Amino acid sequence: MNKKEKNGSTMGKFWNWLWNSDSIFSYLVFLILVFIIVKFILLPGLGLIFGSSLPLAIVESSSMEHYALDLDTNGYSICGKYLEDYQFLDSEEYWQTCGQWYEDNTNITEAEFQTFKFKDGFRKGDLMIIMGRDSIEVGDVIIFDTGRSYPIIHRVVSTNPIQTKGDHNGAQLDEEKGINKNQIIGVAVGRIPYIGWIKLFFVELFR
Repeated sequence: MNKKEKNGSTMGKFWNWLWNSDSIFSYLVFLILVFIIVKFILLPGLGLIFGSSLPLAIVESSSMEHYALDLDTNGYSICGKYLEDYQFLDSEEYWQTCGQWYEDNTNITEAEFQTFKFKDGFRKGDLMIIMGRDSIEVGDVIIFDTGRSYPIIHRVVSTNPIQTKGDHNGAQLDEEKGINKNQIIGVAVGRIPYIGWIKLFFVELFR
C-alpha cells in the first residue's frame, strides 16, 4: 500500500467512526469540527458575500418583540404600556399601543411604519442575516457596536443624527441617540426564527 492509499484508508476510517460511532468522544469531535467549519470557513465566507463583519447575528434580548411580555411584577408590558395578558400585537395594534412615542419624537407616521421591514418585530432567539450597506434609512433595522461586549440590533428612527429604538422598549437607550457610521456593522435583511436558541440555551445555562 502506497502513502496515498494509506492516507485515504485512514481518512475513510476516521469519517466512518465519526458518523457511525455512538461514543461520547465521537460526538465531541463532531461538535468541534462543526465549530471550526462555522467559525473559520462559513462565517468569513458569508462575511465576504454580505459585506459585513457579522453576517449572522443571534437576537439576545426581547427589545424588538411585538409581544406584551411579563418582564416585571406589574404585568404584561410593551413600550411602557401595560396590557391585561400575554399577547402579540400586529403592526396596526402595535401602532395603536406604541405609536404615540413615534409621533412625539420622530417624523414617522403610521402609514410609513407599515412599510418598514420587520414591521411586526422579531424575537429573542431569532437569527438575523446582516448585510453591509453604506446608506441607512429610517425604518432599517441595524446592528451597531456600543463598546459593550455585545452589539445592539434596533430600528432606525432618525438619520440626522442616526438614532435607533427597540420596538418593545418604552424609550431609547443613551447609546442610541447619536450613532456614528463607523459603529454600524450592517443592516438586517432576513430572519430565521428561533434557530439562535441552540446557542442561547447554553449561554443562559452557564450565565
